[in-house]
Amino acid sequence: MVFLFGFGNRQFAAMLNQLTKEEEQFLVKFGAQLRRLRKEKGMTQADLVFEAKVHGNMIGRIERGERAANLLQLHKISKALQVKVEQLFDF
Repeated sequence: MVFLFGFGNRQFAAMLNQLTKEEEQFLVKFGAQLRRLRKEKGMTQADLVFEAKVHGNMIGRIERGERAANLLQLHKISKALQVKVEQLFDF
C-alpha cells in the first residue's frame, strides 16, 4: 500500500481529528458539491464507487465530510463524473 506524503492510515486519521472548524466546513462543502455533481449525472453512490474504482464506502464518507480525498481519488472521481477536477471545488 502506498501512502501519500509519508502518512500511514493512523497518522492520517489522527490528522483529520485535529481539523479546525474552517477545515471541517471545507470538507462538508466539498462533499455537498460532490453529491450535487453525482446527482446531476443521475448516479448513485454505488455507481460512482464502481465507475471511479474507489473503496466501497469512500464516496459516502467524502460526501458527509468525514473523509478527505487524495489526489488520485479526485482524479478518478472527476473522470467518472466526466467533469474537470476544478469543478469539484466550484462551491
